[in-house]
Amino acid sequence: MTPCWRRRRREGAQATLETALVMPIMFAITLGFIGMMLQLRAECEFQSAVNLASQAAVQPALGDPDDSLSDARYAFSHTLDPYGTESGYVTVTQPLTCSGPYLEGEVSARPVVCSAGADVDFSNSVVGVVWFWTIHLSATAQAQPPPYRRCANPSAVDNGQPSC
Repeated sequence: MTPCWRRRRREGAQATLETALVMPIMFAITLGFIGMMLQLRAECEFQSAVNLASQAAVQPALGDPDDSLSDARYAFSHTLDPYGTESGYVTVTQPLTCSGPYLEGEVSARPVVCSAGADVDFSNSVVGVVWFWTIHLSATAQAQPPPYRRCANPSAVDNGQPSC
């Protein structure tokens, strides 16, 4: 029969060994969950930036592509937090592009389509220990110009299309 103090000593050593084996696994799982949450936040923020850019592109008057693209780029860049405090892991790889007949001054019910691409990279953070690959994001959004912006006389509609 072994004395009680020796038994407790062995149990303490066993608990320390078990903790040493389990802690790295728990640390990796925790970092994986944190990385997943940051990735989802970056995806959501990036899609929101493209959505807001497409909405901003249809706000200037019909046929003013410079103003439309300027507003779209401003909305896009300022939604992504230019100081990097919230989206510091997002790097824009494909600049925002918008197209559509509204931007060229044509009267049309077709939407303005904006798209952009970005990478999410955690290599400069602790999450990069377990999340070492780069995630590629791409987003596309459409915005319909409001009827009063499509032509001078928005009340005259023919087959769903404004007739000017």
